[in-house]
Amino acid sequence: MQPGNFTQARILLVEDDYAARVSWQQILEDAGYCVTSVSDGESACRLLQSDNHAYDVVLTDLALRATDGIEVLRSARDCADPPEVVLLTGRGTLETALAALRAGVYDYLLKPCKPGELLRAIAGALQRRRDLALRNMMLDEITYELAQLQGSDVILPQARYLRVGELSIDRLSNQVTFKGRIVQLTPTEYDLLCCLAEAKEMTLSFHDIACRTYANAHALNDDESHQLIKTHVHNLRRKIDPAYIVNVRGVGYRLVNPHTFGEYA
Repeated sequence: MQPGNFTQARILLVEDDYAARVSWQQILEDAGYCVTSVSDGESACRLLQSDNHAYDVVLTDLALRATDGIEVLRSARDCADPPEVVLLTGRGTLETALAALRAGVYDYLLKPCKPGELLRAIAGALQRRRDLALRNMMLDEITYELAQLQGSDVILPQARYLRVGELSIDRLSNQVTFKGRIVQLTPTEYDLLCCLAEAKEMTLSFHDIACRTYANAHALNDDESHQLIKTHVHNLRRKIDPAYIVNVRGVGYRLVNPHTFGEYA
């Protein structure tokens, strides 16, 4: 799988050597990734523990100063949605490699490694992350079907998740993922997206969307409602995929799976 298939995946780069950090960041950004780089493990752990930061892959040197790469790995594992971890080291041994793999790293690379080798490791880590997200979605669907067959009255996964194509909304954690990648949304964007997803590909008028997204929008007309929500819709299209949100000209919007919806304006 080529790295370009994961464009805008978020990578946390942890490297205390300035020249190496700048070089790796440039290689990753040239491949289309969104990179946050830090020079020490303490900063990496703080970012991983913050609710405002979510990463798909952590690329970290093993031999950092006070907080080493294994501690960064443990912080990553403690995340609500753990990123994959790729370790880099200049003094690898069989013992350290095995310890890292047992601790849950996706890959373990020896310095100096070639750019192509690094990019293949990142792409592989992203593919595993995406496969895991899809597997979890399938398990939820199987659980739902079994509950339906057994006439269960428990709260079913379908009540928790809203899914359209490769877009998934977890209404328990208020987390949105697209192609296995967490999408960072503002509260208004999240409410608007849930509103469209609940409509199950039906068109909602600008006024309906505004009223369901804003508590005091009932007094607005359609034009005013459109002006109120259009910036949020633009942001959602940019963060997810423009093809998922269809503008029904002069009427409203609908959320669709472009792979099954067919031809639309």
